[in-house]
Amino acid sequence: MKRTIFTLLLGAIALTAISAQTAPDTTQPSSVLDYEPIRKGDQVIRITLGTTLPLFNLTPDGVETQTNLSPGGSGNIGFSRFVTNRIAMGGEIAFAFNTTIGGNLYFYLPITYNIGYEFVFNRIHVPVSLAIGGLFQTYAITNYFGLIVRPEIGAYWQYSPAWSFGAQAGWNVIPQWYANGSNNRTGNILGLSAGFRYHFY
Repeated sequence: MKRTIFTLLLGAIALTAISAQTAPDTTQPSSVLDYEPIRKGDQVIRITLGTTLPLFNLTPDGVETQTNLSPGGSGNIGFSRFVTNRIAMGGEIAFAFNTTIGGNLYFYLPITYNIGYEFVFNRIHVPVSLAIGGLFQTYAITNYFGLIVRPEIGAYWQYSPAWSFGAQAGWNVIPQWYANGSNNRTGNILGLSAGFRYHFY
């Protein structure tokens, strides 16, 4: 009787050991998820509308604060792609206009190449960029093609992974150079706008 009990006890121990060895491991592996607000390769389409505020002109004689232009309007659409998780490159096409004190219209169409860096503070994104490109201009019967340089800063709230909304300010530097250097002018126009960005990969 004792031998039977001892044999059954040894069998139970052996069976328990075998079951422990063959039982699947149900523990979950630990994982670390790092959230990246911007990834290399992310792309952005931006659309904005705003106003343009003429500030002053630079002339051969100095600063000319009387620009003879009234505040106007602007709109633009741009595309950029992040080449790192903070640096973006792209392009933009825009339109803008200002009326003159004589009731005429000064219209300009910038096409620019943009490079920028984006600061991220939780859900607030602050893009800082520099745009350089060409500018078609028309005033009354006069047409002119020249250069435009625009440093810009914005602030956007990341509503969702695909959409962000915000505003931006850009300083438009618009030189006009002529054969007669006394006619040279460099316009300085502040652009303020608001809009949205669509993000995709």
